[in-house]
Amino acid sequence: LKCCAADEPAYLTVGTDVSAKYRGAFCEAKIKTVKRLVKVKVTVKPDNSTHLLQDDQVKGPLRVGALVEVKAPDGSLQEAVIGKLTDASWYTVVFDDGDERTLRRTSLCLKGERHFAESEVTPVRMCDFLQ
Repeated sequence: LKCCAADEPAYLTVGTDVSAKYRGAFCEAKIKTVKRLVKVKVTVKPDNSTHLLQDDQVKGPLRVGALVEVKAPDGSLQEAVIGKLTDASWYTVVFDDGDERTLRRTSLCLKGERHFAESEVTPVRMCDFLQ
């Protein structure tokens, strides 16, 4: 299941309410810690070459299509356009019952957004039952 919408942030922050996958069901949780790793595919303007970088190597907004600056091998800054963002971060989430799990972004959805059919998101009390 793909849960990330185009207008979602490149990565999620501590304290964000999410639906997190737990034993095959999506349950309500809150992000406790983040080990951030966002991969950014850019096309450099002068020569149209593409490069895969980490987000800390990119200066500018982390959005697909955004004009940003990246460091060239010689240390100079070059203009580039973001073509793709991949969130490879690890998120530790806390469920309502206090249970913690460390998950990838693909196992999380922003709470309140309709990325799944209603039947695929399990209410908290059902998640408690699954444990």
